[in-house]
Amino acid sequence: MSGKAMRALLAASISAAGLIAGQAHAQQAPQQAEASEGLEAIVVTARKRTENLQNVSSSISALGVTDLAKRFDSDVRDFANSAPNVLIDDTQQGPGGVAAIYIRGIGVADVEKSVDPAVGVVIDDVYLGQSSGSLLKAIDVDRVEVLRGPQGTLFGRNATGGVINLARSKPTQDLTGKVRGTYSSFDTFDFQGVVSFGLAPNVALKVSGAYNTTDGYIFNKTFNQPGQKSDFRAIGGQLLLTPTPQLEISLSYDHQLTRQDPPQLSALAKPTDLFCAAFKYCSPVPTEPITGDRYVSISNAPVDKSARFQLDMAIGKAKYELSSDLDVEYILGYLKTSESINQDFDSTPQTLYHTDRPARWRQVTNEVRLVKGGGGPLTFVLGGYQWFSKYTINLKNYIGFAGPPLLTSAQDVTQTTKSWAGYFEGDYKFTDKLKLTVGGRYTHDAKTTQVNDKTIFIYGTLEEKNPIASIPPKAGVNIVMPTPIEASWSKFTPKVSLSYNFTPDVMTYALWSRGYRGGGFNGRPATIGAATTPYNPETLDNYELGFKTEFLNNRVRLNGAVYLMKYKDMQQDLDVPAPGTSTGRENRTINASKADLKGFELDLTARITPTFTIGGNVGFLDSQYKDFFGDIYSTGKPVDATFLRIRRAPRWTWDARASYENEVGPGTLMANAELHMIGAHELTFLNNPNLRNAAQYLLDASISYKINKTMISVFGKNLADENGYTIGYDVQNVWSYGAARPPRQWGVAVTQTF
Repeated sequence: MSGKAMRALLAASISAAGLIAGQAHAQQAPQQAEASEGLEAIVVTARKRTENLQNVSSSISALGVTDLAKRFDSDVRDFANSAPNVLIDDTQQGPGGVAAIYIRGIGVADVEKSVDPAVGVVIDDVYLGQSSGSLLKAIDVDRVEVLRGPQGTLFGRNATGGVINLARSKPTQDLTGKVRGTYSSFDTFDFQGVVSFGLAPNVALKVSGAYNTTDGYIFNKTFNQPGQKSDFRAIGGQLLLTPTPQLEISLSYDHQLTRQDPPQLSALAKPTDLFCAAFKYCSPVPTEPITGDRYVSISNAPVDKSARFQLDMAIGKAKYELSSDLDVEYILGYLKTSESINQDFDSTPQTLYHTDRPARWRQVTNEVRLVKGGGGPLTFVLGGYQWFSKYTINLKNYIGFAGPPLLTSAQDVTQTTKSWAGYFEGDYKFTDKLKLTVGGRYTHDAKTTQVNDKTIFIYGTLEEKNPIASIPPKAGVNIVMPTPIEASWSKFTPKVSLSYNFTPDVMTYALWSRGYRGGGFNGRPATIGAATTPYNPETLDNYELGFKTEFLNNRVRLNGAVYLMKYKDMQQDLDVPAPGTSTGRENRTINASKADLKGFELDLTARITPTFTIGGNVGFLDSQYKDFFGDIYSTGKPVDATFLRIRRAPRWTWDARASYENEVGPGTLMANAELHMIGAHELTFLNNPNLRNAAQYLLDASISYKINKTMISVFGKNLADENGYTIGYDVQNVWSYGAARPPRQWGVAVTQTF
């Protein structure tokens, strides 16, 4: 066992001992009355209707409002430990949090908005169509559901890996609310609150707000100051109207603004890389950055909070009850983001490769659905869905490694997506024990792209900005599209499952489902071929056998599944050489033929005593390419690439947690400890050994004391101080970069509810 594993195990033992000691001490106080010793039922809406988690014949993990109240989650990343085979990280490639979400080895870790997510993030029934901004802050989150495996029926395209489904609380007529203030490591202050109240007998309003400021955990040695400072602020409101008992209308709006230093990346270069051979910026040992410290930067990009990310989101819902078990619903979603950042990707004191990336995104969705519930043999969801999105990026590359002048290339890219779909999913109970689920979705996608670029030389430094000449367009170098080009695709994605209840508390199921991610155009091309030639959609077939059980008077819940997923035309994003172009590089999405992913998952929660609960999960994943021949080195010659390991696909993940809660003195004592293990895995498509993560053991713990409606908490995150990379990017033969996960953190929080 490694030294880090030993330390993590020791820390977990100490935490467990503290829980046991606390339990022994608390038992000296009078025991509270036991209303029930069973586990709280978990209600989910993953299938667009309300149902018990244990009745859903697919792999879902969920956190309810009770679980979330005991945690100190910052954003979506902190939900990864709630489910097996899930990795969620920030790529640090742009402002506002750029999500890299992988489920069962399937996901995307790229900032380009031309690359559709492979795992959907959904908030209040609205799907977010880009990775930027998908690391949503944990503000007023009422429920978290992690759906594993393709969700091609109800969530459609771009959910091949699964879905992270978030739901927020509804406004209430009674005056209710919660305020939390937190101070933690790196001079971090966090304040958030939500209040709800009635305006009239049929009108309720909820208002939420948040503010966060931090110096960050990266120190910039070039400027001798913290290099990861940020300010985040958010405000939101939701209006709930119930003009009649049958009609419910909800209108919400959220505004968020982040101002931050450009993310500080760590440069890594092998002896054969250009940055090492020509500029002497070399990694002292493999996997370590050129500074020798993953939390020290020597970047020369300004650390002045010049990066900016703004998000505006509006959601409108209407629900009308046609009968006691039949509803019609309409959902309108609008999302607009704008961002600007000048980022140092070379991470050295020289301007070798910087980018200026102002970008804008807009999406509009319309969804209507008919939902039949009730206790009859047939329940279903029937719906239609329409999507529109448009984004524009005005990219400038400042390149100093190409020669004495500073080479600057400018490229404007605009892409649009129009999509519509019709879907159905229904359950039919042949008996009280036997249930058949059948679903399907037909999706049509149409995308356009328009790319125009130019290249200029600038002498001297970036700050001097002294253009002397404009290079005239050259064949094969400059890309000029007077009008957009278009491509379209259509796909039917079915789902069939059969479940059988041996008893009311023991259910087994067999499932086949298909996922689909649409094709598209490269968003950062350097050649006319890469700009105009679309890549193909990918499809994924999932075969799954699972069970869901509760026993010992509902004190133990154990769910599990084994699965086999077969990929066709798997999309992979990589940076490749582009000789003869202005930058010499381009980002390209390729279809990596076939891949198989198989494994198993277990999820356990057990209430040992009325005051002590344990839980955990374990995931095993065996992933490998099949029949993969491709031009992965951009030499013009395809090679057998089946030797590559699929990135972000650790063989093992597991999580173990313990929770204690009991009355002590005038209040309630609560203690929680959780150890999360992420197995060794690759971070880059070409398996760069400098960006290969060993196993990581992430230990979190907290202790809280609550009197009436006031709670004081002390918590720690990553107590084993793991420093694995959360992102790794390989610029072939030039250099590579990564970003380390946040180190050990401590904090204190005060929570007031009313």
